[in-house]
Amino acid sequence: MTDLAMVPRKNPNSAYRIYDGQATIVLPEQAEVNVLNEIGSLVWDHIDGTRTVAQLIDEVVEQCDTTPEVARRDVLEFLQSLRAHGMVI
Repeated sequence: MTDLAMVPRKNPNSAYRIYDGQATIVLPEQAEVNVLNEIGSLVWDHIDGTRTVAQLIDEVVEQCDTTPEVARRDVLEFLQSLRAHGMVI
């Protein structure tokens, strides 16, 4: 389980753009391109090296029509996926 006080950081080798609410992330060292949905893009955009996981969850609750419990579960799963793909460190 991810510590809610942890501060995720984007992989410094990643490049990304957000178009129409969807982030497209390029990881050149893995020759990989990822396109995130709107909520994933919101989380990605707010990963700035200063916000904690708890703050990211709060942002999702504030911006999206969801409960804190659902946001917590989804954000934690999403961050684990980002970490598994080398997109966050």
